[in-house]
Amino acid sequence: MTPRRIAFVGPTLPAGLRPAGFEYRPPVKHGDLFDLCLRPGDQILIVDGVYQHFAPIRHKEILAQLARGVHVAGTASLGALRAAELAAFGMQGLGQVYAQARSGHLHADADVAVLHTDDSAGARRLTEAMVCVRHGLSELLQAGKLDTHQASRLEQAAARLHFTERSATGLRHAAGPDRDAMQLLLDHLRHHGDIKTRDAQNALDTLAARPVPPPLAPATADVWTSSYGREGDFEHRPLKPGSAVGARLALACLQLFATDFPDRHRAYALRMAAATTRTTGTAGRLLAAAGFAPATRPHARLARGTEATAHWTADERLLARTFRLPPGRLVYQDLPAEAVTGTTLDELEQRCRRLLLPPGAHPLPTPQRHTLLRQLWQAGSDHDYRLCALERGFRDTAEAARLAGAFDLALITRLLRAPAAAR
Repeated sequence: MTPRRIAFVGPTLPAGLRPAGFEYRPPVKHGDLFDLCLRPGDQILIVDGVYQHFAPIRHKEILAQLARGVHVAGTASLGALRAAELAAFGMQGLGQVYAQARSGHLHADADVAVLHTDDSAGARRLTEAMVCVRHGLSELLQAGKLDTHQASRLEQAAARLHFTERSATGLRHAAGPDRDAMQLLLDHLRHHGDIKTRDAQNALDTLAARPVPPPLAPATADVWTSSYGREGDFEHRPLKPGSAVGARLALACLQLFATDFPDRHRAYALRMAAATTRTTGTAGRLLAAAGFAPATRPHARLARGTEATAHWTADERLLARTFRLPPGRLVYQDLPAEAVTGTTLDELEQRCRRLLLPPGAHPLPTPQRHTLLRQLWQAGSDHDYRLCALERGFRDTAEAARLAGAFDLALITRLLRAPAAAR
């Protein structure tokens, strides 16, 4: 299989300047590398990334790909910072912004950050990055178009602004009596290109001209595993070799629609809690061994019964609804034996394929998914709905609704309401 070449590029390099040979994606955010199902030998270039309105790309996510034998490089913007931070672990850095970050002259995300439009609108830049201001001033100083005092005053004026305020208007206003000199800088950046744009274009041209390098040797130990990495692996693992249905989707099918799944989840939570705490016995003993107080009131908010758990003890409800795998984020990272009790993987695959949305069909809007799940689980209130999601092994109702989007919920509702003989 031909290795993939993927570049995460946004406002740093307009679409018309991007060379062929890469699959271009918007600025990278947390989870994007896990979602790509990368293989050894694939090549990733990170130019732009988000970090304010979304979770930024985490170091362990990059390290996980390097450990799998994926080539990861960074340049120009957030990619340059991550490459400088992870150079010792195999991430390649390219360009002058990377060199400044590697030498310690540049270290803050805010130095490369810009305010920009949404990527669907072309990711047009609305402000100037501080690293571009500094580099542009240096070029004007060397060309003799500014003196050292002017350059210093302009840099200080720009540095006083938050990156979201460093627009052309904002910079001219901040410059005060030096506004004409600031306009000279803005004209220079517009006509000659800024350092981030040059770095990005040079990195893409350089990588495009090179033959795809051989796969890196995967790490012998899973050093950089994390709950996000395990979740990503589970999301993309097939139910069985060659299966078109993923293991996570198969589990979701059971979690969402098997009427007895809360009992299966309770059995799973009891087994895993016992393995973690090395304690056997009741749910109350397991809670105590894990450092939590057993349920003192059967009708406390997390311990009260629902339609599916009326026959459980209060401690069992509390344990099942709060169980997490270490370090405390995931509930499931595989398809356990308890979940598939009474069925084979072949039968589970057939059931999932029957219930999935047809190709090309649009999922129900999220509010309608919540409404249907409340009906299916017989949740009479918002709190009961939350309890139902927790006792089925979801982290919250949002995760349940997200996974439900893959299924034909209207069909499922009709099937569950039909007489058993007609199914």
